[in-house]
Amino acid sequence: MSGQLLSSKVVVIEEEPRVRGITSAPTSVAGAVGVTERGPIGEAVLCSSFDEFQTRFGGFTPDSELALAAMGFFENGGSQLWVVRTVHYTDISQPSTATATRAIGFVVAGGGPTPAILTSAAASPFALQNNERLVLSVNGAADASAVFTGAAASLATGAGPFALADGMTLLMRVDGGPEQRLTFAAIDFGNVAQATSTEVAAAINAAIIGGKATSRPGLTLTSDTVGTSSRLQVTGGTANTPLGFPASVAQGTGNVANLRAVTADEVKAVVEAAVPRVQVSQGVGGVVVLQTTSTGVTATLQARATTAAAFGFDTLAHAGVASGAANALRVEGKDPGAYANNLELEVRAGTNRSTTAFDLLVVEDGTYRESFPNLTLTPTDARFVETIVNDASNGSVYVKVTALLQTMPAPQAISLAGGNDGLAGLDDNDFIGSELAKTGLHALDSVQELSLLLVPGRATPATHLAMVQYAEVARDGTVFAVLDPPADQSATGIVTYVSSTAALERLSEFAALYWPRVTVLNPAKSVFGPETQVVVPPSGIIAGVFSRTDSARPGGVYDAPAGIEAGRMFGVLGFETDEVLEEKKRDLVYPHRVNPLTTGPGLPRFIDGSRTLKGDGNFPYVGERRGVIFIERSLKQGLEFARHKANTEALRAQVRRTITAFLLAQMNNDAFRSRDPAKAFFVDVSDALNTPSVIFAGKLIARVGLATNKPAEFIILRISQDTRALEAELAGAGS
Repeated sequence: MSGQLLSSKVVVIEEEPRVRGITSAPTSVAGAVGVTERGPIGEAVLCSSFDEFQTRFGGFTPDSELALAAMGFFENGGSQLWVVRTVHYTDISQPSTATATRAIGFVVAGGGPTPAILTSAAASPFALQNNERLVLSVNGAADASAVFTGAAASLATGAGPFALADGMTLLMRVDGGPEQRLTFAAIDFGNVAQATSTEVAAAINAAIIGGKATSRPGLTLTSDTVGTSSRLQVTGGTANTPLGFPASVAQGTGNVANLRAVTADEVKAVVEAAVPRVQVSQGVGGVVVLQTTSTGVTATLQARATTAAAFGFDTLAHAGVASGAANALRVEGKDPGAYANNLELEVRAGTNRSTTAFDLLVVEDGTYRESFPNLTLTPTDARFVETIVNDASNGSVYVKVTALLQTMPAPQAISLAGGNDGLAGLDDNDFIGSELAKTGLHALDSVQELSLLLVPGRATPATHLAMVQYAEVARDGTVFAVLDPPADQSATGIVTYVSSTAALERLSEFAALYWPRVTVLNPAKSVFGPETQVVVPPSGIIAGVFSRTDSARPGGVYDAPAGIEAGRMFGVLGFETDEVLEEKKRDLVYPHRVNPLTTGPGLPRFIDGSRTLKGDGNFPYVGERRGVIFIERSLKQGLEFARHKANTEALRAQVRRTITAFLLAQMNNDAFRSRDPAKAFFVDVSDALNTPSVIFAGKLIARVGLATNKPAEFIILRISQDTRALEAELAGAGS
């Protein structure tokens, strides 16, 4: 209906609400980074139960504590766990350098014509130079070339001289790695105020990691990585004013991520795009296998002498045959890892008795895990083997397949081999990861609702500091990190660790450390040995307790997840050290912001502390800090309606009412020390804050004060002799 007042009418207009509702932000969405049996590498995957975790990431392994942590998380009340699998990377800023490999096997077809096949003598990844190529003659046709290209990221400035000064700094980031800080010293220059490009390049090269500087014709910075994954940025520093490097991010170019480490998948993409009638696949051990799409004696394939030597292809002419055996189906682990070395594939005649269909069965350690009936090798068929087995929703969780021929395979059984977990050389960087490459912790960047962070079992200073930095800085204070203690820590040992070794004490309100590790029932004696109990890091269990406490009642996030009720730990049978059972030992660690895990006669095993690492901040307790995170996140998303509206008194009043209404609801959920709104919180959007200069700058400022609850850490009983009867008697006697 038109709202124009042109004729006499009744017009209905719905007014915008004066108070907006604010949706509560989630508080117990956990993210965990660690080693798993299988699963995608460097990718965050949501698991809502331990069964779902096992389906996607496998079971228990001796190299991983993440599966044990996931079990404890769900057993104690957790419901949403984003899991990131990590392995060792030769370069953490290059996801393609993950060292885990897939197990591979081939289903063979016989009795028909075969393709011409050419196999590399070298294994991927291949170290190439720019414009090196793979030159092939296919079926006697003219040579075709697949050219591999790459250029490093670079930043250039003038030739100088540059007016530097002693102590000036230059900040840069190479290939998404940590920020590097260079300090120029006058002693390294003939005249630092007239620094030459050669001198500046020498000073940079003495300090930079992963890149280099050159001085001709002008001063140029270049990444060591050559390809599309190359990145370079000067992020700041006082020296860049005279040097004048651009602040933009320079990116490498080419058709591969890194020319010095070209993967088999990249060879496949480049070759199949440039050379018709050739298929490329990865063979056992990382070799590259080329084969013609045609078959029989007329199918030929030859690598020319101008082919890059790094591939190791011979230059002989290879031909197909009229009738013989050839690889018809390539089968590999769905994920990289040694788990697939235990897999077998059985090919049987199709259950529909068709002469053009076959059944494929996946067997693990002698047990049939999956069955895919009536498959074909015809790409246009609805039961095409790749369509069925590789389906993202209903396909195999163990393997993926690639059809190489359309020749029907005979019944057979094959084993997969060559899988590797990629754990050799595993270090802190593999867990911390790269912001640019989205590996390690940064694979969780895409999880917007993330609220808890754990890295089970990787209790090192570097990892702990990175977790704190990620929670407070990278995620802008919206995430809380649960830190595990290192193994075999006594009370004095954990105090030394937190106060000096890792220097965690007083570091941040966005993390808490729990001690000691705990023992649980051995869930897999075939993996962990015959012992009845195994020692595990407690972070998964702690995060589960957080989740259970949050959901126990409206406003549960404000409660301290500690004590014999809220802090009960299910599944915990004991502790790595009995020192934590002694009050005097707990007296030693507690002042250093370490939360003990303990028990007592007739008591459950429980969390006996709710302190963050920092005691002199605004919100130094776990429930307090996490409650404020919840309020801040809820307000942030609930006030989106106000952005880009005219900054009037009416808008500011609406913002104030909206915030107040939300805080009143939280007050009724026991978020604050009082149920009197005047004492519980305040909301200020006054003209004193929103001055004309603030409004002209496009800002609306609301100041919110919260009188948050503090836990009762110490219960003090004052006991004395009851002398009231004696005093009454004395008073009656007139004394």
